Formats: sequence, structure tokens, C-alpha cells
Amino acid sequence: MTLKKAPSKARTQQRFPFESLQLDATTQSPLYRQLEEQLRQAIWQGVLKADEPLPSSRNLAGLLNIARNTVIRAYEQLAVEGFIRAKPGAGHRVAEGLPDRVPRTPSARRATATDLRPQLSRRINTLRQVGGLIGPQRHNPAPLPFRAHIPDYQEFPTNIWRQLYNRRLKHSSRFWQLAVHPCGYWPLRQAVADYLVTARGMSVVPEQVVITAGVQQGFELLTKIFIDPGDGVIFEDPAYTPAATVFAMAGAKASYVGIDDEGLAVDALPAGGAKLLYTTPASHFPLGVSQSQARRKALLAWSAKTSTTILEDDYNGEYRYRGRPLTTLYSMASAGQVIYMGSFSKLLFPALRLAYMVVPESLIAPIASARWLLDRHSPPLEQAVLTDFINGGHFLRHLRRMRALYAQRQALCMNSLEHYLGDLIEVEPLDGGLHLIGELRTGIDRDAVFSAAEDANVELSPVAQFAHQADAKTQRQLIIGYAAYREAAMAGAAQNLAKSFARLSREKKTQKRTQ
Repeated sequence: MTLKKAPSKARTQQRFPFESLQLDATTQSPLYRQLEEQLRQAIWQGVLKADEPLPSSRNLAGLLNIARNTVIRAYEQLAVEGFIRAKPGAGHRVAEGLPDRVPRTPSARRATATDLRPQLSRRINTLRQVGGLIGPQRHNPAPLPFRAHIPDYQEFPTNIWRQLYNRRLKHSSRFWQLAVHPCGYWPLRQAVADYLVTARGMSVVPEQVVITAGVQQGFELLTKIFIDPGDGVIFEDPAYTPAATVFAMAGAKASYVGIDDEGLAVDALPAGGAKLLYTTPASHFPLGVSQSQARRKALLAWSAKTSTTILEDDYNGEYRYRGRPLTTLYSMASAGQVIYMGSFSKLLFPALRLAYMVVPESLIAPIASARWLLDRHSPPLEQAVLTDFINGGHFLRHLRRMRALYAQRQALCMNSLEHYLGDLIEVEPLDGGLHLIGELRTGIDRDAVFSAAEDANVELSPVAQFAHQADAKTQRQLIIGYAAYREAAMAGAAQNLAKSFARLSREKKTQKRTQ
């Protein structure tokens, strides 16, 4: 009697538990999409091996309690993508010849993690300078108390903006669906020029105005037309780190010059000059110092002697609380000596990614070409609504109202800080801007203050993060924003910070005694 050979278990046993597939009919994703994605991942990760059989569409449908057509559609898509193949008389099997899969086990993944990383440029290390400036990803984007550099967007006249927006959609031609010039929507360039002439006393024609997607993009455009690797760019110290980072990414060689009570230390500037010098003369970032007239004249004389172009970032020059906004460096300079930069995001609301530069007419063509290559232009509809906002007088009215409000809030912030945190921080008023500079008193541990701030849901920024070389004083200085916060919020935040610091200090002392 001849015995038949029993079939091999290895050939008949199904390794993958298809009943473990989880399909959810309550989600927006169709069931066949969910099924194909889970099978695709199982194949790609090596859970389902090459040439391994799949259940028939009828059997898998019964196993998962779904319609057979759902399985058929999933199988068809996977076959089109080459993940599975249909064998006549043998059903569907996992395709052979696919690339090596991602290892299944965590240890195996860790072992090969370096092989899976993309090969990034050496410049990626430069980006770490700004990583700490990016806010956390929160469902509620509202800033925590004392976060700096944010205007009070809740005080923005949204009803007027909405009316202007709807009017453009209803009555305007469809121009906003078409491209505009890379330098910006022409009526907006005219409106900005008119504003600078009447409100800031500058000599500007519309052709010189370039509309950008924020000041940061302005830096990017300038690097493309000015900077070759190794070109020198001078920054204040401390300085606006995102600007310095953009130029560093373009290969510029940065040098730094210190700040004192009169602003940039012009006497310390190199005799040989540089390609560009970046400065914030109206309200130094972040210290808030205003550059004196003597320093401005000396800086312009140095610029003329060394043929160095000056970038004047007037990011919040309109918010001056003693007298009128200061005369711009641009207005004092010779033609072509200064490039002036301003931001609507800081003046109106953060999500409005519109800013402008005033440049010599000789730079319009190269900047237009660089902008066209970068992203063509900013959205025409937003530019048109902003034009109406300016021409209708709403912009100037808003600035006047916010100037008075921010001056009041600066005083209220100082009162709260002195009342609740006077033993920790010393604060002096500033003539303008959207934040204060606090200096920790002698003997106060900076790290302990930041730990307490995190515990109290308060956001403070160290001045040192913007410094190239932070001395002992800089290490003790904090940036404290007030513009976006009402009196109760600032008082509550200061009180919570004081309580948190006291509690953490007691806990630390207790730990030391028990050790």
C-alpha cells in the first residue's frame, strides 16, 4: 500500500492573521481604501512575504464581515501598483521582486536608521539656530502670556476687513484669480509709497516698493541678488537671528558689532566694510535701544566710505510712545545707500504674510526675477484688500489706536512685574516696540526662572538666544511681551510665575536637606 505524502505545512499554513485587519465604517475613508492600505503596509514591511498567498475575495470578505466587492476593489488597486499578482487557478499572491522591506522589529529599525535618512546638506546645522523660535504645535494657537513679538490681533477691525474682502469678491473683476507682477499688486505699491511719503516723510516712488510674503522673504530675495559665498555681512550683537540665518544659509560670512545705549557701536565697524550691514535703528531688536542721531550720521558716513549697503529693518517703528515715529535712516541717506524694510504682519495681524521693501530702482528687475523663481507673487486678493484698508484710512486709524493701547499696556505690564516679580526681575520702560527687557536680579538662577515659567504656562524668551557672544549681562536679560495681553492676563501670569518660582525653590531646598 502506497502512502500519499502529506502536504507541507509551510506551504498551506497562513502566517498572517487576516482577521486582525481593522476596518472602521464610521470614518470618511472608504473600507476598500482602508483594506488596501493595511495590506500594502503589511507587504511593504515584510509581514506578508513574497509569493505568499492571499485569501480569496469571498473568504476575506466573510472573515472581515464586509462586501466581496470591497475586497475585489482593494485587490485590483494593489495589483495595479504591483504589490500583488493574480495567478490563474491559484488566486492572488504577494508579488516577487519588490525592494527590500523596512525591518519589522524596532531594534532592526534602529540598527539601519542611518541608512534610511536622506543625505542633507551641511547647511542644515545652521537651521538649528532658529529651531527654538518656532512655537509649539498646538490646536489652540493663542500665545501664552508674555510671549513677545505679537501684536494684539483681537483688536484688529475684523468687520472692516471682512467688508472690504467681500466687496472685492462681489464687485471686482476676476483679476485676483490671475498672476500679478512679482514685485506686487501695483495699487498696493502705490498705497505703500503714499503712506511712507505722508506718514514717515520718506522720498519714495511706487516703482521702488516691493511687496513680499513677510520680511523674512525679503532677506531671502536679497541674498539671491547680493550674496556670493564668502561675502561679508555685518549684524548687530544681539541681532534678529532669523535674518542672520538666511544670510548664513546663502554662504555669507557674518561678523557682529556690539550695542550700547546709543545703538550700534559704529567705531567698532571694520574699516574695509562689507557687502551688507543689517540694523534695526528705530527700536533695536531685541534690546529696544533707539540709535542716536550722532550714531546714524556716523553709520551713513562709514557706509559711504566703504560702499556698504545698509538694510534698515523698521519692523515696529510706527509704535513709538514718546513723540512721533523717528525719522528713518533711509530718509537721511544718499540715494541707493539704504534698503528699507517694513512689515504688515507686525502692525496688523501675524497671519497676514505681507511686508515690503523700498529698494533702489536698479534692483527692481533682479528682485522681480528672483521673486518669480521663488513663488511668483503674494496672493492678489489679500494685496487688494490691504490696498483698500490703507486707502480708506483704516490703516492709519488702527495704528493710532494701537499706539495708545500698547503704551497703556506697557505701563500695566511694568506694574504687574514690579508688584509680583520685583524681587526677581528689574524692568525699565522703553520708548517703543512690543516688548520689554527684564534683567534678573543678582543671585537669581535663570534656569530656575525658566522652569517656573514653563510650570506656570508663561512664555519668556532669553536675550542670549539672539546673541552671537552673550556676556554676563546678556545672560540675565529676558524678553517680555505685553502687546497681545490684557491687564488681567498679565497680572495673573506674573502672579502665577511668582508662586511657581517660590514653590520650586522650596522643593529644591527640601531636596538638598534630605540628601
